[in-house]
Amino acid sequence: MEMDDAQSAGSSLFVITLCGSRENNWLVDFLWVVDKHQLCLIDIEQFVAGEMCTTTILTELSQDKSSLIVKDILLFGHEKSVEVDFEVMKTKPSDKYPSHSSTSYAITFSKSDKVPVGFFAELTGILAAHKVNLDFVERLSESSDPLACYEFVAKLNDTQQSLNTSESDARESSDSLSSIRSQIIALGKKYSVDTAIQRSDLLHRTKRLVVFDLSWTLISNDALNIVIEAAASLSEPSVANSLRHRLSELQHLHDDGKLLGDDYYLKRARLLKGFSVSSILQKVHHLLSFTEGSFSLCRALSKLGYKTAILSSGPHFLVEHDFAYGNTFETDAMGNFTGEISQPIVNASRKADLLQMLTMQERISLEQVIAVGDGPVSLEMLSLAGMAISVDQPEATDIKVGAHLCGKSLMTVLYLLGIRGRDALEMSRDTF
Repeated sequence: MEMDDAQSAGSSLFVITLCGSRENNWLVDFLWVVDKHQLCLIDIEQFVAGEMCTTTILTELSQDKSSLIVKDILLFGHEKSVEVDFEVMKTKPSDKYPSHSSTSYAITFSKSDKVPVGFFAELTGILAAHKVNLDFVERLSESSDPLACYEFVAKLNDTQQSLNTSESDARESSDSLSSIRSQIIALGKKYSVDTAIQRSDLLHRTKRLVVFDLSWTLISNDALNIVIEAAASLSEPSVANSLRHRLSELQHLHDDGKLLGDDYYLKRARLLKGFSVSSILQKVHHLLSFTEGSFSLCRALSKLGYKTAILSSGPHFLVEHDFAYGNTFETDAMGNFTGEISQPIVNASRKADLLQMLTMQERISLEQVIAVGDGPVSLEMLSLAGMAISVDQPEATDIKVGAHLCGKSLMTVLYLLGIRGRDALEMSRDTF
C-alpha cells in the first residue's frame, strides 16, 4: 500500500523518539514491541551523546490501533527507564525537501581539548542564514583523544545539476557555496579551530594521493633559509654575519613586494655559492624541525593505502621520498654550490604541472587528490586538488580552500578526512 493510500485509509505517520542510557541496550527490546504490532519502519536514526542514546523512528500507525500501540510503548519506556515522545507528521517526509537536486557536504572541525560553544553557535548561524539544514551530527573523537573533533553533514541545494535551472540561479548556488565555505574557514580562524568543508560523496571517501609542500608544512620553517643558516653556522663569524645580513635584506625586499617569485628564490640561492655540499648536508639535518604530527600522519596515510608526494620549491637534496620534487642546486667539480639552479625551477606553476603529471601517472582524477600547504608558491597546486588544506604560517595566502589548519599538529588532517579518533591514533602507531 502506498503511503498516500495508507493515510487516506485512516493511518498517520508517527515520529517516536526514545532517550535512555546506552548501557541498558533497550533498543533491541523496543524493536520487539514494534514487531509485535507489525509496524512498518519507514526510517530510523540513532546517535549517542556521552552516556545517553537517542533513537528516532518514523512509522505508520492505523488510527484504530494507535491507542493500544502507544500504551505498550509508554509501558516499555516506564519499565526500561527510557523517555518516550510522540509526534504526528502532517506531511510526507519528501514534502519537506525541495524538488530540485541537493548535494551532501561534510563540515568537519577540531581543536585541542574542546571546541568552544561560540563556534558551534556561529557555525549553525551561518548554515541557518543560507537555509541549510543539518542531516547528521557526529563526534569523531573519543573523550581521551588529544583533539575534540566533530562532523556535520548538511544538504546544500545544487541547482547547477538541474537542467531546468537558469544560468543566474546556478551562479547564485555556486556563490552561496563559496560564501558558506569562506565564512566557515574565517570562523575557524577566529576561534583557532581546524575546519574543513567538502562534498560528502564517494570521492570524499576514496582519496588516493596526498601531496605536501615542504616549507612551513612538513617542516616548521623555510627550507632554503635553513640551508643558508647551515652555511652560516659553518662559517667564520664575520662571514656568517654577512650571510645572515644579506638574507635579511632579501627577506625585507620580499615582504615589501619588491622581490618576488623566481627572482627572490634565485638571489637567495646565490648566497650558497662556494659552500661545500657535503658539509652543509651534514649540518642541515640537525637544523631541520619537523612539524608536529608529520611523521605520524604520513605513517597513518601509508597504512590506509594512500600514496604521498612532496612538491617543494626547496632544495631537492632535503627530500628523501619516492614521489619527491624540488629544485636541483648545481655544483662544480669540487662539490661546491655554484649558486645556480637547474631549469625548470619548481615554482607555483611547476608544482601545478607536477601534480597533474602525478595524477596521470597514478591514473587517478584530481578530485582524488589532497593537497596540503600554503603561501604563494602552493596556490596553484592547492587550487587543483579535490581537497585543499591550508596551513597557518607567516606567508599564509587567503585562497579558496576546503580546509584550514589553525593548530600545530598535522594529525588533524586525518580528522578532517572524517577518520575517527581511535582509528587515527591506531593508524599512527609505529606498528602494523
